Amino acid sequence: MKLKSVMIRSFLTALWVVLIFGILYFPKITFFQAKKSINVFAWGDILDPTVVAEFEKTSGIKVNLNFYASNEEMIVKIKATGGEGYDLIVPSDYSVEILGKEGLLKDIDKSQLTFYSNLNPLLLNHDFDPGNRYSIPFEWEVFLLGIDKEYFKDHPLNPSWKMLFDDETIRYRITMSNDPIQTLFMASYYLFGPLKPPQQLTSDQLGRITKLLISQKKWVNAYADFRADYFLATKNSAVAVSSSSYLWRTMKKFPFVGYVIPKEGTFLTIENFCIPQTSEKEHLTYQLINFLYTRKSMKAHFDSYGIFPATLDVLDDLDIDGPTRDLISLASPELRTTHFIRLLSSQENIRDAWVQIKTD
Repeated sequence: MKLKSVMIRSFLTALWVVLIFGILYFPKITFFQAKKSINVFAWGDILDPTVVAEFEKTSGIKVNLNFYASNEEMIVKIKATGGEGYDLIVPSDYSVEILGKEGLLKDIDKSQLTFYSNLNPLLLNHDFDPGNRYSIPFEWEVFLLGIDKEYFKDHPLNPSWKMLFDDETIRYRITMSNDPIQTLFMASYYLFGPLKPPQQLTSDQLGRITKLLISQKKWVNAYADFRADYFLATKNSAVAVSSSSYLWRTMKKFPFVGYVIPKEGTFLTIENFCIPQTSEKEHLTYQLINFLYTRKSMKAHFDSYGIFPATLDVLDDLDIDGPTRDLISLASPELRTTHFIRLLSSQENIRDAWVQIKTD
């Protein structure tokens, strides 16, 4: 009986030791495992999964990918959470400015970057992030007017923003961006020309833009952030404002899809890597960033998505002709008049205008 009692007490003692050990050390074990992973918040088609998988295999670092469908969605979530839970995000140019001013981004430690000298200098030091304090350009695109070439065989074609906004020109269905900052900026450019930073819209100008976009709705087939090119490919729209990567991919499959660059000029957009202020895994994040900028990775991303690389050394590896090389290196005469989209009024004003446009 005594032996049985001793055995029970010994078992219970051993069980308590195991429990105490688990309580003391299990959090450390799981924390160590968590430190070997990073959380990325990005567009759905900007990071090639095969490249990410290769990085995970060679580094032992798990990359958890989370996706958003618009800059506005990303901004709202990062502002609401303070960036908590994310180690790397991929905002477009004007989004960098918004998040930087809110104190939500860490300074980039350029000493940890192995590729910085290979970046195209024309993509650096812009108004949305002077000196690239918070951001590193990864890929960029140009906004184009995608067209149904078969439609315009029998109709006049004047490469201009009038194709989207002029009642005297439009006799077809169009597809517009669903990003309010982008759409209001394009309408502002059409009405008032380029506004030099830090110039903002007056209340009268914002009212005129809102009125123009409400009037435009009778021609708008859809507002689309992704796959505006789909409406060209299905012949639901004769004109669609879209990024170059989507149009190039569509043109390969549908020969009747083409593009024009408005004679008044157009807009560039840069997708940047930024590190949220709350991240505690910078040493792992910089490993991923450096891997993504290798020539092999940059070529894979260009081949997969058609988005222009921010580095110049990779150009020798791409299967492109001379004019395309000039375009990708920003040396093309077609891009002589280009601008960056930026915030022309407060986010609240733009949101109110957008609600009015969509509901009127």
